[in-house]
Amino acid sequence: MKIKEIMNPTIYKLSETCTLAEAFNMMQKKGIKRIFVEDFNNKIVGVLSYRDIAEATMETPNKLLEFTENSIKDISLKEVLSIDENYDIEEGAKIMVHANVSALLVVDDDNNYVGTLSQTDILRYAIKENIL
Repeated sequence: MKIKEIMNPTIYKLSETCTLAEAFNMMQKKGIKRIFVEDFNNKIVGVLSYRDIAEATMETPNKLLEFTENSIKDISLKEVLSIDENYDIEEGAKIMVHANVSALLVVDDDNNYVGTLSQTDILRYAIKENIL
């Protein structure tokens, strides 16, 4: 099965100038675990997860100040892994395992962002297909 058949077509993004608090609030409201970070040219330049926020706030002595003032650009993972929507699901799973990431940005043939593929998407597919 192809990635485009199980991916989530919604890409949650915030500007790189947003604060950790703004990112956390969006994650809470949307029930998501990661947000992609985009620059002023609408190019995705990073990804921020719950874990990144937790680690950033635990490392600083003045946690509340850092949480409300630091931009997400400061702590987001800069290497965003992507995969073509026409690849097989198994290839996406292998990339996630080898890179130790929980999601990939999905692109089309023209390298446009079209969605995300997460471990949860793959697990739902496996359960639906009685693979597990």
